[in-house]
Amino acid sequence: MSPLIRFLAPYAGQVVVLGVSGGADSVALLRGLLLAGARPVAVHLDHALRPESAEDAGWVAALAGALEVPYHGARVDVGVVAARRGWNLEDAARRVRYDLLGRVAREHAATAVLTAHTRRDQAETVLMEVLRGEGVIQGIPSVRGRVQRPWLAVARPEVEAFLRDLGQGWREDASNADPRFTRAWLRREVMPVLSARFPGVEAALARLAHHGAEDDAALEALAARLTLHAPLRGQPEAVLRRWVRRQLQAAGLEFHTSHLQGLARALADGQTAHLTLPGARDVTVTAGRLDLGDSQATSPAAEAEFALPPGWHRRQRMPGDRIRLPGGTRKLSDVLTDLKVPRGVRDAVPLLVSGDGVQWVGLNPAVWAVGARETVGAAPGPWHTAMGEALTLARLSAQEGEVPVGAVVLGPDGAVVGRGRNTSRADGDMTRHAELAALREAAVTLGTPYLGDCTLVVTLEPCPMCLGAALEARVGAVVYGAANPKAGALGGVSDLLGHRWGHAPAVTGGVRAGEAARLLRDTFRGLRERAQARS
Repeated sequence: MSPLIRFLAPYAGQVVVLGVSGGADSVALLRGLLLAGARPVAVHLDHALRPESAEDAGWVAALAGALEVPYHGARVDVGVVAARRGWNLEDAARRVRYDLLGRVAREHAATAVLTAHTRRDQAETVLMEVLRGEGVIQGIPSVRGRVQRPWLAVARPEVEAFLRDLGQGWREDASNADPRFTRAWLRREVMPVLSARFPGVEAALARLAHHGAEDDAALEALAARLTLHAPLRGQPEAVLRRWVRRQLQAAGLEFHTSHLQGLARALADGQTAHLTLPGARDVTVTAGRLDLGDSQATSPAAEAEFALPPGWHRRQRMPGDRIRLPGGTRKLSDVLTDLKVPRGVRDAVPLLVSGDGVQWVGLNPAVWAVGARETVGAAPGPWHTAMGEALTLARLSAQEGEVPVGAVVLGPDGAVVGRGRNTSRADGDMTRHAELAALREAAVTLGTPYLGDCTLVVTLEPCPMCLGAALEARVGAVVYGAANPKAGALGGVSDLLGHRWGHAPAVTGGVRAGEAARLLRDTFRGLRERAQARS
């Protein structure tokens, strides 16, 4: 058995769709799949770019008939598609080709879509990535969704030897020799020169792609662990580039590698940067945070910083939504258009709605209907009230010379079920933190150690010990006031929730942060002054 057939053994008995251009690679893969016991469906796209392309289509159809393989052919004027969409020819051909393969795969309920890319294609792709200055060098993936490339590590001479052993011919695409196309230029002009000096260049470039893909996957995993409350300053730029890319893609924004580099560097250094993305969209980095402008929807936590007046409810937009603004009542869709909110994110923007229409639009900054802000201002939210009680407890600790931290636990109905304040010095026990005391009392009050429907409200960002206790109690949400840059576990020293603990509470910081921070400053100033007076 040919070594090439062993790569295809996993497809035995399976229906697979294969793109067959008529070239050596795809013809060899079609023959190999049959020898491996697979059930291939041949698909050929006539790009209508060459006079002889119809002859290629006819040749592939005849081959499929001779092999008794199901065949699907289509002719698409790729040049017209490219001009209409603003794509280059190579990109347009790739998009149209994969769209056709996907449709045929659905029709036949195929388990996979296969392409006949080989190591030569991989090496050429890596060279193109290098020459374009791509931020990540990873080449062609062996698997992406349903598309699989079983011969990506196979050298082209092995493919041609396989066909000669079978006595099987193939078609040569004249465009492969046309230097107007980048890949053809690399294949005909560049690779021979490199191979003459470095005989192993093809394998070396393929190895670079493999290692680059592994490195990118590891860095992507680190970027995915960065949460909204994680400190970004000091993070490796390689991780931040990927994190920024995720944010821009989620907002439906276009960008280039240079934009990722500039934004990531500013985040890592704690600097301010203003960049304009394609489409005249301005984005800013300041104080270690990324601001995507008016289209950046606020987080769900930001909605809950105030209590909803009677008759208000949360939802996403619906057809016919209107909002009353100083200039009159307007369609919400027109407002979002004026604010340049990308269409791809409009359905994710949170709204607060009453019987009189939309009252609040969750953008940054938020958009308020006329009179809505005053209605909300008259009703402080439950977190604001709970934080007030926690601050009262913190002040008691301050009066006793303790670190001024107070905490309360809100039960499922919003009532306080647990209270605590810092008593570490009085008890001679550094584990006597406010959060732990409040969690213990809540467990006794509710008769259960698990507080999944409860909210821990504390004046200072929890330390690792207290966050761990909240995770063990399965607390549903954590709300804190002041940041804790020296010992905080939600961004102060590290974001512990960036790791997988099996439970991740919702986190909101900055509730009455000014009062909490001021209490801390005043308390420590008093302690220092008393210490100096004694000395």
